[in-house]
Amino acid sequence: MTSADYLHIAFLLAKRANSKDIRPNPFVGAIVVDANGEIIGEGYHIKAGEAHAEVNAINDAKFKTSDLSNCTLFVTLEPCSHTGKTPPCTHFILEHKIPKVVIGAMDPNPLVSGAELLTEAGVNVEICILPEILALNSLFNTNQLNKRPKYILKAATTINGKIGDRLGNSKWISNVKSRNYVHQVLRTNADAILTTAKTVIKDNATMNIRLAESEPKELNLIIIDKQLDILKEENKGLGIFYPRKETKIYLITDKTYEHALPENIEIINININGGECDLIQLNEILLKKNICEVLVEAGGKLNASLLKDKLVDELLVFLGPSLLIDNNALNLFNASDIQTIEDSVQLSLIETQTFDNDIMLKYKLLY
Repeated sequence: MTSADYLHIAFLLAKRANSKDIRPNPFVGAIVVDANGEIIGEGYHIKAGEAHAEVNAINDAKFKTSDLSNCTLFVTLEPCSHTGKTPPCTHFILEHKIPKVVIGAMDPNPLVSGAELLTEAGVNVEICILPEILALNSLFNTNQLNKRPKYILKAATTINGKIGDRLGNSKWISNVKSRNYVHQVLRTNADAILTTAKTVIKDNATMNIRLAESEPKELNLIIIDKQLDILKEENKGLGIFYPRKETKIYLITDKTYEHALPENIEIINININGGECDLIQLNEILLKKNICEVLVEAGGKLNASLLKDKLVDELLVFLGPSLLIDNNALNLFNASDIQTIEDSVQLSLIETQTFDNDIMLKYKLLY
């Protein structure tokens, strides 16, 4: 077997983790291979704050042998070299005298220099980058490199790009199967939904996770609410105010609120200039709250603002088999700036699915 073959096995181990259990950490899998090419230890990172993949794999190998001095460690991500919630993995590797480490991806965190440290200590370090490993940790890489959550913008549109009629009605452009996918995959994987007060009040949606044959699951909700309209008396019956035990409603504004708030509602003050929110300032706050992935379900204006600020990482469009022939129907992106073909935002199609007559198009944004 080649190094890539062994790393692929470690990759499959890494995928066993639940993304929400390990955030803000990455997916990592590791195996220990003896001098005969046999896998004698396996491990993956299971939960944030607990042992890393390398530690689990080495400890698993120690059930078979106490001498790892002729073994190779294959790990999908560069071992950590700093102390966080757990000790450095590099120290654990050196402590067990493992002579060779094969790495499937480098860690974008500048605090991590595990490959360099191991090399300096005399370990034979091989770098074997695998595309599937890089793709698996796209969320972690976005958090680390861009210092912000990953934003996934989802919308159901007619064939000609309308998300609602001129009165704001949008039920239903997409079908039941498409909407089930949104709950089962997009909302389930997200740490929060980002929307606006206008959208929440107009649709009176619960913005939770509804799965077949199970009770609805709560989900953090981030609402751009410049005037704190959500807190007005006439809106106290909105569907978003369901009982929350683990999540919050975050209201984004530059206003102050002098009254007491329930524990599950928090006001986040950011700068708002000329009616535009400082979304860059919001990013830092959200990451500190361990909100690593945000699903955007909003109107055309916020969608356009996020795109202008180059904050949308992925765009998922559910095309319903209909047309709205009305210039005043609602557009997926609502902006008045003049834009030429040369200035158009470029996309890369990364996935397609069909849900009966609906087509889902998943794009990566190319800024």
